[in-house]
Amino acid sequence: MQEWWEKNFAPCELGDRRLNKRAREIGKLLSQGFGKALSEVFAGANALKRGYEFLPMPRLNLAN
Repeated sequence: MQEWWEKNFAPCELGDRRLNKRAREIGKLLSQGFGKALSEVFAGANALKRGYEFLPMPRLNLAN
């Protein structure tokens, strides 16, 4: 799964250093917990909430 994470998340560029870091962290957790429920992947309710809230951010335009 490390190879999948590196291919899909490591090169991400969202225009903000903090967003890039957060995307990489979420991607790494998801790749390490592949097949598990998100509540098992994220350590605690706050991290789970941040993971859910990350993608529907209206200021991102992922279509290039």
